[in-house]
Amino acid sequence: MTGRLGLLVLTLFVSAGTASAKVKKLKEAARPGDVKPGKSALLKSPKGMHYFLRVPKKYKAKDGARLVVFLHGSNMNGLSYLRSFEAKRWAHDAILCCPNGETGKGDPYGANNFTFASAPFVAEITKLVQADFKTTVTYVGGHSQGGFLTFSVIMHFPELYHGAIPMAGDCWMQNEPNLWADKPDVLARQKQIGIAVIHGQADPVVRFAQGQHAFDVFRAMGYPRLRLFAPKRLGHQFMLSPVDDALDWLDAMNGRSEKTSVKLAEKWAKAREYGWALETARALTAGGNKSAQTRAAKLIARCEAAAAKAVVAMRKSMEGDAAKWVPEWLEFWRVYGRTEAANPLVEEYEKKRAEQRDTGARLFQQASGLLRSQKKDEGHAVLRKILAEAPCTYEAYYAWKWLSEK
Repeated sequence: MTGRLGLLVLTLFVSAGTASAKVKKLKEAARPGDVKPGKSALLKSPKGMHYFLRVPKKYKAKDGARLVVFLHGSNMNGLSYLRSFEAKRWAHDAILCCPNGETGKGDPYGANNFTFASAPFVAEITKLVQADFKTTVTYVGGHSQGGFLTFSVIMHFPELYHGAIPMAGDCWMQNEPNLWADKPDVLARQKQIGIAVIHGQADPVVRFAQGQHAFDVFRAMGYPRLRLFAPKRLGHQFMLSPVDDALDWLDAMNGRSEKTSVKLAEKWAKAREYGWALETARALTAGGNKSAQTRAAKLIARCEAAAAKAVVAMRKSMEGDAAKWVPEWLEFWRVYGRTEAANPLVEEYEKKRAEQRDTGARLFQQASGLLRSQKKDEGHAVLRKILAEAPCTYEAYYAWKWLSEK
């Protein structure tokens, strides 16, 4: 059983590999601005976290560049991941920042680990780099242990980031997005972040179900910029992951690389991924050139037409058994939730969610206690009660999920 009853703490410390003992050490720099274009350096933040910083050779202050902050797996270091990015030519035109976990033996080139308290350290480093360089967008990602931490970083510091690539990790229950339901301003900023979850279905270290869980909890809160990359044959290997595809997707969500993004949006619309197409089209309408804006406007109209038909079908489904329409709603919300056509239905749903919230929370706590006590039949009965009495709540996702897995 995944989610709040899962032992997520244990999986935080899975190993991504062994740090190399023989590496060419970099020059040290006092502050990010001291690192010149085409150079990399080792730095240390005021709070004591080491990080490796690479400034692209073609960086120009007047134009700026993407900033990619990437977090390593357990018993590793940031330089290993920085070199992997360079070997694959991922984000080759970006400022690349790879922090080290704050726990280790004091060797920045050795084995290091992050902790549950690492997010503020990563945020501080992000701010330092943003202060010294012109950054057009900022993405944060991480692999394995760093994947878990990525969710923590974007939930607690959403104002710093435009996109995220959590890989081979999960969302700790302390970071599940429903916890910000009483903070609408923070929640709104979180929902602006594109979240590209990457998890191999053949991962033998962190189960794929955990990546699926992370994706699902954000669907259950109506996050519009959300995608799951789930290669069937991918294990836990970092360098075999589709990082380049995830970066292209994030760029499209943010209206960057206009020619590529508009082509991708048209491809997504054809594949009925109207949510991604709509987000890209709106971003291009706001800041693209005239040609991109014209194509984007046509895409928006296409998405709206598809949504109008989907709304009719969704309303009909919601008249039936919640055990069937709850999972259908999760996809409807992700794909059509931001369209004008779907807006009235989404508002109705969210109003009901607010009305049912206390009931859903109370019943979920009751069900969780029964399941922990191995009283499965009683617990499942309460989960069914959630679907009957509070089907629009966040807890209804877990009720449906756990009942489908029993």
